[in-house]
Amino acid sequence: MVYFGIIEIPKINIYYPVFSELSDELLKIAPCKFYGKTPETPGNICIAGHNYHNLTFFSKLSTLTKNDEIYLFDNNGKKYIYSVYDVYEVEASNLSPVFNYHKLEKTLTLFTCDDLGKNRTVVKSKQKSL
Repeated sequence: MVYFGIIEIPKINIYYPVFSELSDELLKIAPCKFYGKTPETPGNICIAGHNYHNLTFFSKLSTLTKNDEIYLFDNNGKKYIYSVYDVYEVEASNLSPVFNYHKLEKTLTLFTCDDLGKNRTVVKSKQKSL
């Protein structure tokens, strides 16, 4: 198992390692990166996590609001700060949020199932300049 880094979201008490690949088995252990390169590279990093409806993993993702901060740490411990700009739902089969980003910006998209499992909660955020 290779780790992509660590995700921290203080508002909802999240601090988890992120696997560098996505599989059903790895998602049972921690969130997984399924698209994107690195925080240094313009583009969109997408991370998926389960919603177990028990306050773990991404179960409270839908409570995030505009300007909430998300921290992404690379494997060298460097911290990247992202600011939430949108939270919404899409159908489970809709992957358009993965590809909907400005090519020159550094964005982070988080996904999880909604409380009924029929839709996906999407959190879009942009990296803050340091």
